[in-house]
Amino acid sequence: MKATFKTPKSGKGWFGLLGLFVIVLLGGWPIIPLLNNDLIILGMPTLMAWSILLIILTTGLLILLNKMGVND
Repeated sequence: MKATFKTPKSGKGWFGLLGLFVIVLLGGWPIIPLLNNDLIILGMPTLMAWSILLIILTTGLLILLNKMGVND
């Protein structure tokens, strides 16, 4: 079976793909060392608060895309 990558067919689909790509980059190597420190935010280390923020951003984006009707 040949594996293929399906690209989005609409502008909304491309917006969703770009949004997810940006969120993945925010959780990647260039950002994480900047947040790995002893600062406490809302009783949590900075890195944990950042991880929770990324989860909230991802969930929010997926809800937004669902409301927009993206089915690509």
